[in-house]
Amino acid sequence: MKNTALVATLTAALASAAFAQAPSDTPPEKAAVIANDRAYEAAYAKADVKALANFFAEDAEYTADDGRAFSGRAAIEEALHAGLLANKGSKLAIAVDSVKVLAPEVVLEKGATTMTAKDGTTSGALFTAIHVKKDGKWKIGQLVETPLPTVTPGEQLAELAWLIGEWQETDKTNDLDVRSQFVWARGGNFITRNVAVKRAGETTLEGWQVIGWDPVAEGIRSWTFDSEGGFAEGTWTREGNRWLQREIGVAPDGSRSGADNTFTKLSADRFAWDSQNRTLDGVPQPSIGRIEINRVKGN
Repeated sequence: MKNTALVATLTAALASAAFAQAPSDTPPEKAAVIANDRAYEAAYAKADVKALANFFAEDAEYTADDGRAFSGRAAIEEALHAGLLANKGSKLAIAVDSVKVLAPEVVLEKGATTMTAKDGTTSGALFTAIHVKKDGKWKIGQLVETPLPTVTPGEQLAELAWLIGEWQETDKTNDLDVRSQFVWARGGNFITRNVAVKRAGETTLEGWQVIGWDPVAEGIRSWTFDSEGGFAEGTWTREGNRWLQREIGVAPDGSRSGADNTFTKLSADRFAWDSQNRTLDGVPQPSIGRIEINRVKGN
């Protein structure tokens, strides 16, 4: 059991243990949970282990996402102490999904937590907590933690799913035709792109691109190769219906290139592409203005 996940989940449940008076337009239990979540976030920042542990009943039970069980307030306090020591300077955010009164002195809470470490990395978990009223005070009697659902690389690429299909750009002035086909790779975790450039009906250049999710950088990346032996690597960032692809490449002769390519979704069947900040071995090159590309009918 990772201390980060343990503390993050425990704190979410702890925050709702002492219910405060609620405004008339909000169910009192839910309003109290939210108010105490905010108070608990502040207490967590102070790493007050005693205060945190006191939100639990003496005979509380906690089950971690890896199956480990902690019985009793003392064991939970020890786990909290170890987790806080390992995550000094971290911040906690608590989100409550639901609060349900099961009986006059029993409340069920469900939610999720997010912990942000000093270096900016995040972790979290889902939780279900049962609060019981003892001697006039709400205490956590049982807490069960579950891991956050795993997001697949394919789900991370869902924002680019609109590209799937065949696209065409035609330059009649230069008798040039460019066709691109985007398809999901087997397994659904990568998008592959095949490009064919034809002039006067003859293929002059072909290219292949793989678009995937980088779990380390937490962003979309692409790798492009062409039939002449060149290759490039790019990173993608999104802004509304625009995607900026920052690409750095190497030509067959060893020269290096760079460009900022922008894909702008105009409709389900049309997007615009342009290329700025182009360089070749560090020397600025002319930009390529906006080109509109259309989906091939039936694709």
